[in-house]
Parts: sequence; C-alpha cells; structure tokens
Amino acid sequence: MASEPLINDIVPESRHPLVRGLAEMWEAKRAGRPMPSREDFLVEELTPWFGHVLIMDVIDGGRDFRYRMIGTAITQFLDRDYSGRLVSECEYGGDNARRRIEETFRQPVIDGRPVFRSGHVVWVSDKTWRTYDSVHCPLTRSGTAELSTAELTIGVLYFGSVAQSAPPGASFRNDGLLPDD
Repeated sequence: MASEPLINDIVPESRHPLVRGLAEMWEAKRAGRPMPSREDFLVEELTPWFGHVLIMDVIDGGRDFRYRMIGTAITQFLDRDYSGRLVSECEYGGDNARRRIEETFRQPVIDGRPVFRSGHVVWVSDKTWRTYDSVHCPLTRSGTAELSTAELTIGVLYFGSVAQSAPPGASFRNDGLLPDD
C-alpha cells in the first residue's frame, strides 16, 4: 500500500531529537496559552540549537516573512545569508521554490502550533542530495502572549551530513535549493 504524498514535506513528527526538543520546549513555554511569546525563550536555553535556529517576523498576517535571524549552520549549508530580508525579496531559484518556502513559514501561523518538515534539499557546494528536518513554531511578541495571532516564528533546521540518492522524480533546475515538484 502506497503512503500518502507529503504536502511540502510536512510530517506529523520529526525523527530528529533536537527538532522534537524545540517543539517540546515550545509546548512547555506555552503553558496553556495559545502560544508562547518571544520573551519566553531565553538565549541560554537555546544553546543546544545554536547554529540551527531560524527566527522569522510575520508580515501582514503571513503574506510575507522577514528573516530576523538565521543560524550559521543554515547559512553555511545554503551558502547564503538572507538575514534582515523579506522572503519575497530573496532568490530561491524559481516561483515553485519560493511558494514552498512561504508555505513552510505560513503553516504554523495558520495552524497556531509547531509544524514539522522532513525531506530533501540539494547541497549548494557539490549538488548532492541531503536530508533535512525542521520545525517552525508560532510566537507572539513580548508582552502579547495572550494573543492567539502569531507575530513571529521560531524554528530549527538540520541537514543530513551524508549524500543521499535523489528522491523519485527530483531535479535541481531551481539552483539546488529545493527539489522541483
């Protein structure tokens, strides 16, 4: 029996323990509220994830996003740093890749809960396929934790260190950031 296709690589849970760990921390910090606020996450508590953290500003209810902070492990893997830029201003190698990136950040804003993703990307430096695992969690800004509208997202992104075979039907015409659909 064939498994259902993944939509934008969304999975019910991550196989990566540190990805699951950030989602568990988010849930504990939520403490019965719709979502935690940014101030609930102390820098010292994020040390297990240093280099892999991604914080996004939600613009206009999720129509766009600004890269507030991108961990160095992410920027080194992708060979680019979009910190401070809007997603709509960045080059991802095509409209389909941009749509998938936007939907990655939009889904936790819509759902009001962590969203896990697992899939494949092409490593820019040598064009080999690598696995990735991530979670993106909605947040409110400092002092607005009772709101149920996400104003930020916090997440982590981990890339596999070993080259993989290309997933079925994959190509990297889009400059190697994401597989084409």
